[in-house]
Amino acid sequence: MRTARSSRQLDLFEKDDRRFDMEPPPSDFVQRIREELLATLAKVRGADALPWRDLTQATLAEMRFHSIAGWLPEEEAKSLRAQFQSEIDRLYAPRESAGEP
Repeated sequence: MRTARSSRQLDLFEKDDRRFDMEPPPSDFVQRIREELLATLAKVRGADALPWRDLTQATLAEMRFHSIAGWLPEEEAKSLRAQFQSEIDRLYAPRESAGEP
């Protein structure tokens, strides 16, 4: 059986090191992202327990934090992610020592 393939479609398993040229996001957008991340970081730093109503909400907040940090410059994103993860680990520690998931 013969298959057709568009010359524009990449092979799914072929390594592709090309970078897409994208314009940088507007500075006001990046600033809003930064402010949201810093507010979330302050929220977890000030908490004695997970500040979300359940583990699903906590997981979604973690995923959002790590995802939107990608809009910031690489080193800033890496630093904020590490700080956030450290706080999240601190907040999960009592649950884990009590044998909770």
